[in-house]
Amino acid sequence: MKFFCQNRYVLDLLASVMFFTRIPVNWSYFSEKAPDLTRAAWTFPLIGYLVGVIAGGLGDMLLLLGAPIFVSAAIAIAFSVFITGAFHEDGLADMADGFGAGGAPERINEIIHDSRLGTYGVAALTLGMLIRVGLVVSLVDLGYSLISVLSVGFASGKLAILISRNFFNLSDFAKTGSVFGFITPINLLMATIIWFTPLLVLFPIFAIILGAFFSFWLIYIIGSKATNLIGGITGDVLGATAFLSEIGFLLGVAIVLFFAI
Repeated sequence: MKFFCQNRYVLDLLASVMFFTRIPVNWSYFSEKAPDLTRAAWTFPLIGYLVGVIAGGLGDMLLLLGAPIFVSAAIAIAFSVFITGAFHEDGLADMADGFGAGGAPERINEIIHDSRLGTYGVAALTLGMLIRVGLVVSLVDLGYSLISVLSVGFASGKLAILISRNFFNLSDFAKTGSVFGFITPINLLMATIIWFTPLLVLFPIFAIILGAFFSFWLIYIIGSKATNLIGGITGDVLGATAFLSEIGFLLGVAIVLFFAI
């Protein structure tokens, strides 16, 4: 068993589980070396699918027990936030506070790392969660399971992290350890294939294309804004990118499906 878990690909998956979730991993049992998150980047969409299966599975069980769609979706999303430790939600709130306040780059960075939640952060987090729940409920109402909707949403957000990391420079304010290195083309390709393959089974190709367009557009807007304000991206910016790109992808899918009815 230990030999199996010392396999490079298994270690990559475990490294991503440790980074993105609260699922306990006794890393020292599997490896004496520190986790290599840059090498493990190809597994990021897998973590999105994993969290979606766990949280969406809970929501689908509630649906089977007769709970309303909104209640089931809200509980499933809340459980996903618990599993991940509100990782990306925290990034969204911090980025909104800093970018909303504006000012010199040093001041923006200070606000981003302030543990207190400001008005912009509260507004962004509240509106973001409401839109997320609304989109999920709408897609479930069209016949999709919570597992499928949450999984593809979370996986899309994880892929967005990789794309943003490679497309934009790091800010001088990016903390060491909070942002991984440049992703190799093969790892990015593997991550894209992992993200894309389940989508072909679930959604029409035009829905995937529009969802991807919205997601990429948000990656560009957020990264460009971060570059203008603080000279590049940080861990918080990548977290916000994941959250908003997830919403963007689900929005694109929902638009196509609604018009197809």
